[in-house]
Amino acid sequence: MTQPAQLREALLQAVDDGLLVPGEIVRAAIYERLEKSYHIRREEIPEKLDTFHRALQDLLGKSANVMEKLIAKNFYICLGLDFAAHDNWTLVDYVNHARGQKRDA
Repeated sequence: MTQPAQLREALLQAVDDGLLVPGEIVRAAIYERLEKSYHIRREEIPEKLDTFHRALQDLLGKSANVMEKLIAKNFYICLGLDFAAHDNWTLVDYVNHARGQKRDA
C-alpha cells in the first residue's frame, strides 16, 4: 500500500514536471502567482487541490485542461499506474482515482 506521504510527493513531483513543460520561467511565474493571488504555496497543492485546479483554469484558460492531463499522467507514472485520458475529468478527478487505485493495491 502506498503511504499518503508518497502520494503527496508523487503529486508535487508531477506538478513540478508538468509546469516545467512551457519552461522554467513560466513555472516560476505560475508558482509565484499561485502564492500571491490564490494563497497556495507549492507544498500546499496536495491539500488545496481544488483551489489549484481553479487557479490553473483562471491562469491558463483552456490550456489548463492540457496541463492538468499532463500533470495527471506524470502522477500516474510516478505511482506505477496506467494512465487513461477521460474527456471530462479534472486533475482532482485523476488524483482521486489514482489514490483509490493505490489504496486498493
